[in-house]
Amino acid sequence: MNKAKDRKNALDTLFSGGGGMAGMVADATAPRPRLSSGAIGAAEINLIKDERDKLREELKTLNTQMSSSVNVVELDTESVQPSFVADRMEVAFDPAFEALKESISETGQQVPILVRPTPGEQGTYQIAYGHRRWKACRALGKPVRGVIKELSDEELLVAQGQENHERKDLSFIETCLFVYRLAQDYPQTLIVKAIGKDKSLVSKLRKLATTMPEEFLRMIGPAPKIGRPRWEEMASFFQEGKLSVTHQKAVNSLFALDSFAELHSDERFSEVLQLLQETPAELETKSLPEGGEIAVSAHSRKQSNSEWLGNKHVLVKQTGKATVFSVDSKTQGDFSAFLLKELPALIARFEDTKKENA
Repeated sequence: MNKAKDRKNALDTLFSGGGGMAGMVADATAPRPRLSSGAIGAAEINLIKDERDKLREELKTLNTQMSSSVNVVELDTESVQPSFVADRMEVAFDPAFEALKESISETGQQVPILVRPTPGEQGTYQIAYGHRRWKACRALGKPVRGVIKELSDEELLVAQGQENHERKDLSFIETCLFVYRLAQDYPQTLIVKAIGKDKSLVSKLRKLATTMPEEFLRMIGPAPKIGRPRWEEMASFFQEGKLSVTHQKAVNSLFALDSFAELHSDERFSEVLQLLQETPAELETKSLPEGGEIAVSAHSRKQSNSEWLGNKHVLVKQTGKATVFSVDSKTQGDFSAFLLKELPALIARFEDTKKENA
């Protein structure tokens, strides 16, 4: 209930007038019957679901009011600038953004953005939320529809965080970075309000963001399908914000590949994690009979070397016992069928070569 009240009060402050939110959702915050400590079951679950549904109706009603309000104005996209705290990673190609742009092109901008007059500047505005809508309108050469509201820095950040997390627009790692950036200048109490999470989880998100360099995270991207457990596994390879020398060299080589940049960010995450898992963290030297030394893996018997052939067509993994050729049938279905068709002839050629050299 406390979280529900926090969201209701924040929204009421931002969009007061004509009775504000209080009249609209009075029954949503009415006292509920208290349950005994042992009465945890269907009744409590139903109360939680009922509260969730009422909060969703609040936001739906609010968006409808905003869309039809006389306070919604058209703004030149060049007079609008992003929030002073970034909450998203920039990616070269975002299918969801392209879909949003197409929707606005065909049916118009349905939900306005929220902006405030830029402090200390005339005629410009700063976004609280609606960055993607603003970018889509700018790319289309259209004005962006928005609501102008006087907001303090704290009010803007709370509105920005609540909008993103109610809509579940941010990936897990983007949320971690947003928390980390807020923590540089603002108290934990504000961050809790902004993302709607408790203090313990806020601390964990901030700590995870500090474990890995932001430059490293940007190379992977938002990875929307990757959740907390796998990011924590990735973070376990870092010590004091750094990878081991061998891990860093391997990652740098992977990042330099053109084929890596062409992958979706979820795929980039998987590639990097697999590389870290298969690459030894340390090398040791081994003496040779003549007194020389060579660098070998500390776990050479378990080490698996892998590399891509072609433009991510075939992944070759080599161990001491086997060489494995892998083709992703989902992304390389045509090549997989081609390879299966041509493989018998390739084997026959190999056998002929053996006979000639015998």
